[in-house]
Amino acid sequence: MIKTLKLTVATAAALTVMSAPVSAADYFAGKTLTVQVPSGSGGTYHVYCQLVQRNLANYIPGNPKTLIQNRPGAGGAKSASYMANVAPKDGSVIAMIAPGVITTPLVRKVKFDARKFVWLGAPAARAAGIFMWHTSGIKNLKDFQTKKSVIASSGFASSGSIFPRLVSATLGSKMKIILGYKGGGAMNLSIEKKETMGRNNFLSGFTGVRPTWLPQKKIIPIIMYGPKSDSKYVKGVPHLDDMVKPGTIEAKMVRVLSTNLQVGQAFYLPEGTPKNVTKIMRTAFAKMMADPVFKDRVEKRRVEHSPVSVKEINSLIKAGFEAATPDVVKAIKLRLYTKKKS
Repeated sequence: MIKTLKLTVATAAALTVMSAPVSAADYFAGKTLTVQVPSGSGGTYHVYCQLVQRNLANYIPGNPKTLIQNRPGAGGAKSASYMANVAPKDGSVIAMIAPGVITTPLVRKVKFDARKFVWLGAPAARAAGIFMWHTSGIKNLKDFQTKKSVIASSGFASSGSIFPRLVSATLGSKMKIILGYKGGGAMNLSIEKKETMGRNNFLSGFTGVRPTWLPQKKIIPIIMYGPKSDSKYVKGVPHLDDMVKPGTIEAKMVRVLSTNLQVGQAFYLPEGTPKNVTKIMRTAFAKMMADPVFKDRVEKRRVEHSPVSVKEINSLIKAGFEAATPDVVKAIKLRLYTKKKS
């Protein structure tokens, strides 16, 4: 019996067309490119995806139409699973990875492997941290370690949940995380309404969508992680890398999980995308990121422009997974993914 190939019509067409001597302009002309957001709207994940959606086609021969699609769920894992198993492999759908999801396969059974995605690049790798509302009574790291706090987050696999748990596992806290918020906008609203007391966020996550909060000290940075920032808003705020002792299991845990933040707001195609299509998309994405016009548009949205190349992304992911030795994975599972008895 002949085994049926699991190819969508679009994928089969892409493979057929790209095997022939067809120009990039002929291939993409008249097509529509979908940019998938791994969260709801109202936050800077949506901002970055919107910037790519509105600009990338300018660098693709054939100038395809573009649209944006939100696919929230499981902290970004729902989007990654869709891209790995359902999305057409013809260059018509790209997605942004939700930082935190890259290392999820190390500790949980999921239907994707970030090492197999076809990376296009990242417009930015951003500084992140835990921020608390000004009326929460938590003003610094010591307060966070010793006082009860309630943190807003989306899904268990999201960076908004992983990194607060990492801080708690390495430095200690009395934190409770409330899951289920459908994006940064919903989390910010929960803080304003005092449903929660704070959240994990990128520094530019506030400058991009709540630009008055940091200058007016409505939100207070408690601890930072990921790429270090020289912003005046986090001057003197402790960084997680400096708070763990080198060589310890805690430092190794931080090293592995920080891979997510070092890779940044990276965009990708599903595994199996034809090489010719991949080349077209990577060339277009690199041109977009290098264009001063795109940089200006990013900065006008008050978010960071600190590009990460395909080569850097693949190198960072490779190094992160190599650092995930059995003892480190065991410690992460035990200390971050094992539910404590109440």
